[in-house]
Amino acid sequence: MAAQTLVIDAVERLGLRVTLGDIASSTGLALEEAKQELLQLAQKAGGHLQVLRQGEIAYVFPPDFRDILKRKEQQDRLAVLRRKLWGGFLYGLRISFGILLVVSIVLITLALMALQMASSREEDNRSRSRGGGVFFYFPDLWVGNPFWSPYGGYSGRAQPHRKKSEMNFLEAVYSFLFGDGDPNANLEEERYALIGQLIRANGGVIAAEQVLPYLDVEPGSPALEYEDYMLPILLKFDGQPEVSEDGDIVYRFPELQVTATESPQQQLPGMLQEKPWVFSRATPEQLTLAAGLGVLNFFLAAILYGAREEVAAAARSNAFLAFIYPLIEFLFLYGTLFLAVPAVRWLTLQFRNQGVERRNRSRRFWQERLKRPSEALLRKLDFARRFRRQEVVQEADTIYSTDRDLIEQRDYRLDEPAFRRLLQQEQPLATESEEMPRRRL
Repeated sequence: MAAQTLVIDAVERLGLRVTLGDIASSTGLALEEAKQELLQLAQKAGGHLQVLRQGEIAYVFPPDFRDILKRKEQQDRLAVLRRKLWGGFLYGLRISFGILLVVSIVLITLALMALQMASSREEDNRSRSRGGGVFFYFPDLWVGNPFWSPYGGYSGRAQPHRKKSEMNFLEAVYSFLFGDGDPNANLEEERYALIGQLIRANGGVIAAEQVLPYLDVEPGSPALEYEDYMLPILLKFDGQPEVSEDGDIVYRFPELQVTATESPQQQLPGMLQEKPWVFSRATPEQLTLAAGLGVLNFFLAAILYGAREEVAAAARSNAFLAFIYPLIEFLFLYGTLFLAVPAVRWLTLQFRNQGVERRNRSRRFWQERLKRPSEALLRKLDFARRFRRQEVVQEADTIYSTDRDLIEQRDYRLDEPAFRRLLQQEQPLATESEEMPRRRL
């Protein structure tokens, strides 16, 4: 039976309030394994830590903790599925939108030219009554204008005015439509790296308030009362709580109190800073080109959509217009979405950046609080000093290494103080015994 299942059954059997000893004795798990499983369960199921008068730690779980576990497992599976589907969706759009932009402009332009040629064969009055006169003046909209031209807009003539960029045309179009990804994609790795450095800088012992500038805990959060936000940190760095006689609790991380190299202390950022979302990392010229082609495509599609009755009439004698006619609504929808998607995304980024700023503001608040610590925090920090240590493991202390044979390993017993004292006592006796034969001679 899995260790997690054993712990879940034991918690339920023991009445939802347990200690580490309860779990170890009930499940037969080793203390270290039981502690890890218990911390994981408390994190997932919304458990709380209780500090007892005797200095022991009790773990309290809600009555519906099994339901909470099931819901979180389902949410995790759905989150993974959503990320996969969303990634596939974006990949498809990344390919299709860039290509369709060029194809759409070319098809619509050819359709309008074919419709104009067909309408020129009819009488002028009939042409104007059906809106055909628009097409006689339509070419003037792009003749001599390289920016609005469906060909000149992205031809070699426009290239000298563009700045060099790592993005090509399709990548710039995708960036215009969907951006360049989450600027804080590695936020969790950065968060725990900073917390690890904080623990190491404080001799392996910290108070809970010291990590708040690196977390997402807002002032007034219920998590502050029980310090639940420390559970994932304890789990990740194998920490353990230490309780003072006054009931203050600090957290010690023995594994982070040992280092192989004594490196100089690095300047640690006072808080975790989230980066704001940007609309696109494409150059202004690329964004202007993508937006200009999108506007041109929408304008052309709107004209073709308005002339769909003329296209239907001319399609009886023109095979190309017969092919284009079923696509008119799709081309118009595509042209609309090409402009609507970036607009909606821009609005969404404003709300996201408000959330980023709110979280940064909360971390800044905790950073300022640490500069003016309360009496309770000062008492905790004073208690933490009892457990602080930094042990540097020197290479000279090595007693076994896998890169050498066993016979080549150093016998560390020769370095024991008792053996050295015995050796010093034997040295004078050995010297005296060597001098006696010399005297006889």
